[in-house]
Amino acid sequence: MAPMRVQRLRSLPQLAIAPSEQPLPRSEWDAYQHQLFKDFLVTRSATVGASTVHGALSALRANFLPWLAQQERYVWQVTASDMDAWSLALKNAVMTRTHRQYFAHVAFFYDWLVARKAEEIEQRFGVTISNPVDRFNRARHMPEGERLVPVPREEAITFFLAASRAQIAAADSDDKWLQACRNHTLWHVLNWAGLRRSEAVALTRMDVDLEAGLLRVVAGKLGKGRPVHIQPPLAPILRWYLQEVRPQVTGGWRDTTLFINQKGRAFHPDSARNLLHQQQVLAGLPEEDQFTCHGFRRAYATRLYKALRRQAFRDPLIYVKEQLGHLYLSTTQRYCQLDDDYRHFLARDAALALTAHYEGGAHDD
Repeated sequence: MAPMRVQRLRSLPQLAIAPSEQPLPRSEWDAYQHQLFKDFLVTRSATVGASTVHGALSALRANFLPWLAQQERYVWQVTASDMDAWSLALKNAVMTRTHRQYFAHVAFFYDWLVARKAEEIEQRFGVTISNPVDRFNRARHMPEGERLVPVPREEAITFFLAASRAQIAAADSDDKWLQACRNHTLWHVLNWAGLRRSEAVALTRMDVDLEAGLLRVVAGKLGKGRPVHIQPPLAPILRWYLQEVRPQVTGGWRDTTLFINQKGRAFHPDSARNLLHQQQVLAGLPEEDQFTCHGFRRAYATRLYKALRRQAFRDPLIYVKEQLGHLYLSTTQRYCQLDDDYRHFLARDAALALTAHYEGGAHDD
């Protein structure tokens, strides 16, 4: 995989930020800041993939640190107001998606800096460091228009999966048949397990336990693993693929990865994204109904929450959060997007439940 090209800022406005009153011992402080940056990259390399490390390089070395140098400041001197200033300058220089990613890398750097280096910095320079990324400027990395991504329509997903199944029957060679079977299974895994595309393409034969009904995600986001329940519609698809399709691939199980490309290697996450778009165009799915691999994940979350809610399952949102591997419940709430009819049903059920509760003699303390 070719390394990500560092995106340099085209221009940054000079912001009126007063330099430190005392002259900075630049030789010592510059060297120490450089060492902090190297230590942070070592930590990131131990827990995330190479593409994430390259993203941190681009965000910090090519953007954030040069901006600090212009302001004659060091990473341990940055305040929340400085973060606002840098974020606004960055927003005028790069695309929205890049802005969001860069801010996330810098925010993670400060989480690491406070947790790992605060005591050392205070002993070395007499500076008490605090995290300058607060809940106000942290929200800047996700513009209002992008905070709620629409969930794909279930009719669109059903249409696409049917077209994917039809490609299996229409295959006119063994290679095309194997590819169609692989694609169909991959889409079902995304749709019925809610995995991120990087998690799905990393699955191996050992990660699928049909007897226990579990998929094992070994390295999810931030290096966290989790078990994911195999939903009933997915189980027969996986059993068919594992027992009848995958062993027929050239080389058999020499490579234990579930989904491999024509060269016998594991799929790259970006390849899965591109393939999904090609397949949707080939299936004739209208452009307004086309969705991404992450769209499958949002549809899974919404579908699972509604199904559990209908069965009066205790704390369905907590269960969905654990299945998705989210760190915060608020993230899961954004995924589970409920239409107006469903909100009406929830309000009606809540009213009936509260009426029964208070008629039974309950009262406020």
